[in-house]
This record gives sequence, structure tokens and C-alpha cells, in this order.
Amino acid sequence: MVKSKWLSFVLVFAMLVSMFVPMGMTNAFAAGTSYTSLTVPSISDDSTTKLGTFMIDIDPYATQSEALIELPNTDYKIYDLVIGNPTDSNGTNGREYTNFDKIPNNVSDAVYNGTLNDNDRNPISFSLVKTSSNGFKLSLTSSGTNKELKIPVSFKSVNVPSGASGDIKATITNISGQLTSGSVVVATIGSGDITVSAIDTNTFSDAGGPVELRIAESTSGKLNAKDQLKLELPDGFKWGTVTDKKIVYGTLGRSGDISNVVFTVDGDTLKINLADDKYKSTDKVSIDFVASINVTDTDKAKYGDIIAKVKGDYTATPSEITVGTYGDYSATVKAVDSSTVAYAGQNDQGVSDIEIKEAIQGSLIEGRTILITLPSNARWFKIDDTVVDKEKNNKVDDDNGVELDFVGLQGTDNRTAKFQIKGGSTGKDKPADLKIENISVALDSGITGDLVATVSGSAGLSGDITLAKVVNPVTVTADKTNVKLGVSAQAAGDITISEYKDGAIDTNDGSSPVVLDLPDGVKFAAKPTVTVTSGDIEVDHVSLTNDDNTLEIYFKDDSNTASTIKVSGIKYDVDRTVGEGDIQVKVAGKALITVPNDLDNYQSDSNYDTWKYADVWFSGDNYVAKVANATVVTPAPNATNQTAVFTINSTTYTVNGVQNTLDSAPYVKNGRTYLPTRYVAYALGVSSDNVLWDGTKATFILGNRVVQVTPGSTTLTINGAPVTMDAPAEIVNGRVMVPFRWIAQAFGAQVQWDATNQTVTMTLKAQ
Repeated sequence: MVKSKWLSFVLVFAMLVSMFVPMGMTNAFAAGTSYTSLTVPSISDDSTTKLGTFMIDIDPYATQSEALIELPNTDYKIYDLVIGNPTDSNGTNGREYTNFDKIPNNVSDAVYNGTLNDNDRNPISFSLVKTSSNGFKLSLTSSGTNKELKIPVSFKSVNVPSGASGDIKATITNISGQLTSGSVVVATIGSGDITVSAIDTNTFSDAGGPVELRIAESTSGKLNAKDQLKLELPDGFKWGTVTDKKIVYGTLGRSGDISNVVFTVDGDTLKINLADDKYKSTDKVSIDFVASINVTDTDKAKYGDIIAKVKGDYTATPSEITVGTYGDYSATVKAVDSSTVAYAGQNDQGVSDIEIKEAIQGSLIEGRTILITLPSNARWFKIDDTVVDKEKNNKVDDDNGVELDFVGLQGTDNRTAKFQIKGGSTGKDKPADLKIENISVALDSGITGDLVATVSGSAGLSGDITLAKVVNPVTVTADKTNVKLGVSAQAAGDITISEYKDGAIDTNDGSSPVVLDLPDGVKFAAKPTVTVTSGDIEVDHVSLTNDDNTLEIYFKDDSNTASTIKVSGIKYDVDRTVGEGDIQVKVAGKALITVPNDLDNYQSDSNYDTWKYADVWFSGDNYVAKVANATVVTPAPNATNQTAVFTINSTTYTVNGVQNTLDSAPYVKNGRTYLPTRYVAYALGVSSDNVLWDGTKATFILGNRVVQVTPGSTTLTINGAPVTMDAPAEIVNGRVMVPFRWIAQAFGAQVQWDATNQTVTMTLKAQ
């Protein structure tokens, strides 16, 4: 029976063992450098034994590096150590150090000098200096920059002290370069009578495969002839032959050897015991062996981890172990880092690398295709750091006999990239692991959120992958005032533009502006003031264009520190064609949007020459964000009353029926209702540049009336004349709060209190 295929890929290296240690790999990460456990055997304390192996992975290797690598303390003694892989025929030569404890502290040996398969790599040399009985200094040197560098480190023989428990970690302490500080588990101390662990596992298909296992006594004499240790496989699997049996440490009786350990295969159960009690260990023993696993019923065998239950007459740990991974001929595709940030509206935005892994060798078949389609707000820009073309045949990556080629874009909208498989990994030592790297895209403006691509094609891969988090290069906020139709030079609210991070505003060496674009019928009455309130971007000049409908802000250069720009002193001329409601300002410009939204713009603008293969462009509005900094509250320029309604404990209020938001809600204190004075002023027609604060008192100017309030004081002044209130003004959440009747009187407004609805209504007759 053929099973439906599903995407799965699990690499399982050595498992193990105690109930308190998670099975699988353990990692210590830094940017570009990782330390990964390859084998984590379960061992006993007070023994000389083989610990595990971990991989140093530096991607890319770029600089000379040094670090101390140490076991927990000086009670641990390293006897035999392997750096690199001395038996690898591909050139990744290494060095095995025997009698490590006899190496003088000041002696350095060359460990490796080769080219690591890729012709464009520079030779790398490794050297080792013993620093203590439990540690050494590892140095890396190279004549130039390399790609990914992998170096296995194996503790082949180590004395583990009595009383050791839990995880045994190798600690890496950075001295210089890319060998960053971290730690990685290389063994774990077992408990109970016997510890069982997987030393080396396999990922295989219906043909089955071998697994190397270890059993270790906690104290001598635990294994015996009467009792049995049983390893039981799940349904669909059975044990095959047992080979490569050996004693890792300890002694079986005076003349005992590995032949006196009996391995009995009974279908899905492997039974282990001694041939006779006279072979009981005189010191605790550890035994390694290789057992094959056969797939006997594909209907019952489940894809994924093969977990054997540990049973029998002993108190054994753990109660189950992962002995391998069973899969069909399938592969997985994933985004390596979906948290990558890309800017909406910009070209050449880097996104996550894409990883394609075989479940088992031969899963990817020559000639099959993989299609990756971007959403409608994205277009492919570069793949493997090369500008995309409609028809190309570039090798993207290869591994274990499989080559992945980019063969061009499909369709008419540049959204679908086509890749093709060449070669195959059948007969190789492991499944292929491929990466599509150095990818960038162009993104439509104003559309943010996860960038989700769809995978399809004849290779059998399907699903969605998130390549990036798309954000706007800036965020925009504004204060808001009320304006009238047919009136000139009316004050509008300040606009604040904040960079997502440094350099998000792409000034193009000062030639590209940030643009504020007003709706039809609204003009800037004068050039506003533009200031940098934080960060280090510098304003060069400000211009009004498009019949004063557009403000262009030019900067001297990109920021090195994320910056905030404030546009203040904004005054609008509003003609009679503008409807009631908010005046929405579009924030755009080539400093924020580097992708053209039509081909004509592209052809006439040399800034976009690098995008020479595009056929279809984004359409629609071309802006980053819209923000309202004024509200048209009257249908005609005739004078009307201003009516504002505030509600206790609510951060919304209305002005002539139009809802607005404030940042400090009204409240009741000692029988007095307090309102935020700034928003009362706005509601009654005071412009934002006529609201002043000198650190001591607040000043409000409305027509010929000047009102001043001092927090902590019961006195306010109207055109200099003092008025005594029955409760003091105060500051709450950064806002000056005043009892409503007094502030209404100060502005000449009529007030009404509705106790049932908890509202304050103020009416200011037209001036």
C-alpha cells in the first residue's frame, strides 16, 4: 500500500537518556556561529569512557579565531581527542590526539590544512594548545574569507569523576574572532541499574537501516544471566541482525568478553542478558552494538521518529529511546528566518533564505521542478545575489549529488520563480540539504504584514512559507485641529515621522525627498517648520511644489541613528470643494518608496535601471501612510458655534458631532470634574501652535483672549487678570487638568453638566 506523502524532515543524532534530558540535538548559538551536539551518549560517573561529538559551524568563516574549550572542571581528564575528521576522503583532514594529558602546555600541532571541497575556499589551518587536563585552546587561521566551515570535535576518551551527574557540557570561551562563547552537551550521566542510549541513528525508508546502541551499568555486576533487558520496537518494525558488538569500558568476569553477552531477536523485541553469571562485570561495563531495523508492515509503520520502549527485569533509564527516523521519499521546504524585516515600497529588500531538505536519500528526483510564488504585493528582485531574468539557468546550490538550478520566472507578473532538480542523492551517505540564499524582492507600498510565499511544482513540495515581516520604513502620527471651509491660513496639527530603524529613510545621497501630499482643495498657506527631534538625520531644505499642494523634505544623508522628524506650524487654505471630515495627508516620496508603480515612471527614472527585467509594475496609490491632522467641521465658511462634549473616564470626545481622541480622560476628584485643558482648547478652536508650555505654566491663545494656568495653583489668568478657582489645577499623565467650569469660563464658553450620562457640554458662540 502506498502512503500519502507528507512533508517531514527530522535529523536525529544520538539520543539520550535520562528522563530529565530532552532527546535530540542541543545547540549554543551566536550570530554566524553555532555549536551543535552530534552524539550525546548516556554514561556512568567514575569511569573512563567516550563522550559525544559536537560540531563547530561558522557560516561564513571570515576571520582568525581562538577559544578555550573545556569540560566542567579539572576532575575531568581528557585522554584522547579528535579534531576534524581524519578519515574523510573529501579533504576535510583532521587530527587525533592520543595521550592528550602528556601534551606540554606550550606545544601547538597543526590539525588541518586543506581546501574543504569548494575550489573558491582558502586553506584553513587549525592548531591546538593544551591548557589544562580538561581543556585546550583551539585556533583557526586562514589566508582569506571562506564560506561555511564545519569542524567536528570528539572527546574519544575522558575520565569522568565519581559523583558527576546530569548533563556534561563542553564550554567554549571566546578569546578572539568568530569562536564565540557558548556551551554544548556532550554526554549525560544515567541513573538506575542500566542506562540505554542511541549512539548513532539513521533516517531510512522501507529498506530499513542500522542503529548503534549502548547499554551501561550504573555499578558493576548489574547485568546477569537470569534477567533480561528488552528493547521493543513499535508496530510495523522488527529487529534484524546484531553486529559490531564491543566492550567500551569495564570487564566481564576474569576471562569474559563480548561473546558472553547474549543478544536474542524475537520479532519486534531485542533481548539482552549474560550467558552465565560467572561473566558478571568486575567493574561496571559499557557495551556498544549495532542492530538493524527492518520495516515489515508499511501499513502499520508510522512515518517519523522510531521510538523503542525499554523494558525487562532491570530498572533502566530512560523508559524509551529514539532509535531512528522512518520516512517516505519526501522533502520539506521552509524559510530559515521568517522574522527578517523588509520595507514596503522598496526595491532589493532582503528576505529569508529558503531551505529544501530530503527526508531520505533520493527524495528529490532529477528533472522535477519547484515553484515559489510571491503574494501580489511582491516581485522577485534577486536570487543568489543575481538580478532575476525571465529565462536563466543558474546553479543555486548543490549537496550530496543534488543540484538546484534557478531556471527563470514564470507567468507575466514576475511573482513565480522556477527551480529545477539535477542529479540525485541515491546511494549517497545522507539526504541532500539545499539552500536558496541571497534573495531579495520588491514590495508594493503601504502593504505590511507577513510576506507569505506559496510552494508548488512537480517535485511534490507544497505549502506556504513566511519569507519576511513587511513593515513601513516610517510610522506617522499627527495632532488634529478643526478647520473651516473657505478660510485661509488655518492652523492644522503637527505631523511626526519616525524611522523604523536607522537608514530607513533612503535619501539617495540627499537627492530623494520625503513628501507630504495634501488632498485636492487643500494647500499649504506657508512653508511649515521641519525639525529633527531625535536621531542624527539632518534636514537640508524644504520646498513647496505642485501649486503648494505638496511639501518636499530633503535630507543631507541617511541616518546612523533612527530619527524622528516633526513638521509643525502647518497652516492650510481650505477651499469650498472640500467635504466635511478628516483631511488625510499622504506620506510618500522617493526616500520612502523606491519601487515605481508603473512602467512609464520606471523608464524615465535612471534610479531604477537595475530592475531591467520587469514587465509588470504595482498599480494604485503610491504612498507609505495617510494621517489626518485636521478635520473640516463646517460645511461652509459661515460662522457657527463650537460645541464640544466630553465624557467622564472616556478618551473620546466630539466637536460639532465629529469624534476625536484625547490621551488623558476626564475624571472626578473631590467633587470637581477635571478636563485636559489642551483638548478643551483644541475643541473650542485654539490651534496647536497657540498652545504653549514653558515647563511651569500653560498658555492658550484664542482670538484676543490669553488664558494661563499653573499646575498646583488655584489661580488662572485671563489677559493677565487673576481668577481664583475653588480647586487647583494639576498634572496627570503629562496633561494639565482644570475643573471644567473654570476653564469654560476662561474661554467664554457656556457649559452644561449631565449627571446621568456623565457628560460635560461646552458651547462657544461664533467669534
